[in-house]
Amino acid sequence: MIKSAKIVCLFSMLLASTVLVAKNVDLSTLPSRDSVQLTIYNSEDLTLVRETRQISIKNGKNQLQFSWANTKIDPTSVQVEFLSHPTQMFLGNTTFPHDKPQMLYWNINSSVEALATVEISYFTSGITWKADYSGIMEQSGAAMALDSFVTVTNYSGENYDNAQVRLVIGKINLVERIDTIVGKAKYKQDKINALKKVERAKKARNMMARASGRYEMAAMPAAAMLDSIAEEKEVAKDSLSEYYIFTIAGTETIPDKWSKRLRSGFSESVIVDTVYRYRPREYGNRLAKVLNFKNDKQSSLGDAPLPEGDIHIYQKNQQGSLTYIAGVPLKYTAIGDKVELNSGVDPDVYFKLLNLKNWRDDIWMHYRKGNLYRRVGDGHMIVDHNSTVAGWNEHRHYRQLLRNFTDKPIKVEIRRLIPGDAVIKSHLEVKKHDFQTVDIYSTLGVGDKQELKYEVLTKKGRNAKQNQVTIQRL
Repeated sequence: MIKSAKIVCLFSMLLASTVLVAKNVDLSTLPSRDSVQLTIYNSEDLTLVRETRQISIKNGKNQLQFSWANTKIDPTSVQVEFLSHPTQMFLGNTTFPHDKPQMLYWNINSSVEALATVEISYFTSGITWKADYSGIMEQSGAAMALDSFVTVTNYSGENYDNAQVRLVIGKINLVERIDTIVGKAKYKQDKINALKKVERAKKARNMMARASGRYEMAAMPAAAMLDSIAEEKEVAKDSLSEYYIFTIAGTETIPDKWSKRLRSGFSESVIVDTVYRYRPREYGNRLAKVLNFKNDKQSSLGDAPLPEGDIHIYQKNQQGSLTYIAGVPLKYTAIGDKVELNSGVDPDVYFKLLNLKNWRDDIWMHYRKGNLYRRVGDGHMIVDHNSTVAGWNEHRHYRQLLRNFTDKPIKVEIRRLIPGDAVIKSHLEVKKHDFQTVDIYSTLGVGDKQELKYEVLTKKGRNAKQNQVTIQRL
């Protein structure tokens, strides 16, 4: 059985002589939590826990005992706050008994005897969450239903029953920010580490201790990925500058060493643009089928970032059943950014790149004697063993074969990196992507075949005048 973090309330009454008498000390186990909230921030393996309890406080001096045995609670982060009677009860100091490790005492002074509501907060590690997605494309491929899930896993050593769960989404390098604060300080390394720990806790608490919107999620086992979509609940999100916090409405029980999969959203009709791309640097030496959509309102999304996670894509076929297309990683996608999913090679689209022929011309020789340059073929060529090739032009003639065996027209994009002083010559639609890269565009109807021909001229040696590619339309 897991040993959960325990809180014990010791009530003491002072005699007139201020001597503490054992029979006047009340020792009782604290009542169970009234509420508990988990704010999980994956990037730093941090979870901010805030729990409330009802405690009977007596007039005078009281002690609260907090222990964290067999858990991953950070004892330096533990705090207590009185939500009721804040002007009548206050924390005097905190002591750590040497004979009782993994325990502390809060010494509390009260001017009244009352049932007080306290909030105890701390950081723990070992609680994580991970996103995943299921996309079902229409038969036409023009739209996709996108189902989003998160799986919360608890290895903190503590059971959290009926907890409100909040998920922090965003890219924040908390460690680098802390380095900026303390990195310039001229302390010994142990002092720097201690400062970093304090700053880390302070910044994370400020980041995660704020209110957030609600994000309705329903528990769902992994095997239910393709089950019918449940009726959607109202979803609201809270934007906090660089990051977002989603709150699961209601409560979830997250036992130690357990995982729970929750639905985090559903978009019924995400607009999808399918493009076949040849980009060796990104997809290898093949024509990849890429599914594109934007995280915006037009695509039934755009009210929050999409967390990093795996997405499994299916497509409806003519028989009404589903065909598995691909399982690919989805990168963190901010609002308004484009998602590009490489679903691999489509066997219904034929693609082959051929290098037809290569040749050189406009060759220049350098004669050391007299420091002269002569172009080969100008009538002044003299054989001289002291001469070297100083410049030339390289010509490469390419042909890319395409055939569309699918049941719909397709768009094709071919990206070529052409370093140096170069010219690409073609009758095709060619646009510059950057100073050394061009994109070639084409479309193929159902059953069509094409030969995309182009020539690349690269100037070498003294012939080269600039480091960029230019386009020459034939």
